Amino acid sequence: MGGLLELRALLDRARGLRLDPETYLADFEDRFWRIGPEGFWKLESLQDYQESGCTSWEAFQGGDWEKSLSLIRESQPDIERQLAKLAAAGIGHRRARVVAEPLSPYVQWELHVLHAKDRCGENVSVLTDDQAAALVGAGPLPDLVVLGDEAVYQIHYTPGGAPDGATRYFEAEAVRSARDFVRRLHHIGEPLQTYFPRAIAGLPAPRP
Repeated sequence: MGGLLELRALLDRARGLRLDPETYLADFEDRFWRIGPEGFWKLESLQDYQESGCTSWEAFQGGDWEKSLSLIRESQPDIERQLAKLAAAGIGHRRARVVAEPLSPYVQWELHVLHAKDRCGENVSVLTDDQAAALVGAGPLPDLVVLGDEAVYQIHYTPGGAPDGATRYFEAEAVRSARDFVRRLHHIGEPLQTYFPRAIAGLPAPRP
């Protein structure tokens, strides 16, 4: 069980529970700190999201690239504290970020945010949509969050990329297979610590 079609078939068979945005966040918070050594795994696949409430994203959307980057730098102490708390709790934090090339303006901005997190201990891996398709099969990839052995969430968004809740699965086979799926993508990708200076650092400011 490792391809996209197999994962979709498994989730279709599993007993998923659709959660609205507020219920999803509450459910996530309730489970997060007990996820144990299997840790946190995240797969991000969309090329544009709405990040309302994030001051750096709002500056980026407003066309002020330098302010956007400055706000990311200012957030570094908070990022360090958050990831240090995870490390002290023994929770590994891993993210696979799928990108389409040429990069969308949003992805260029987000990779600056993820670079700040990666330097503080979040293990971020980047792979192209072609690499992902070669590994797990063609087709739109889901956005997934896996909390140890506790649960897997398929994250939903509106057509404009705004958060729209999630479907939660807690059957052991579904959680294990989703974690293995994200792990494979994370493993095949390039570490952000090498991807960022090679592909992102020298780019001109994007136009949102």
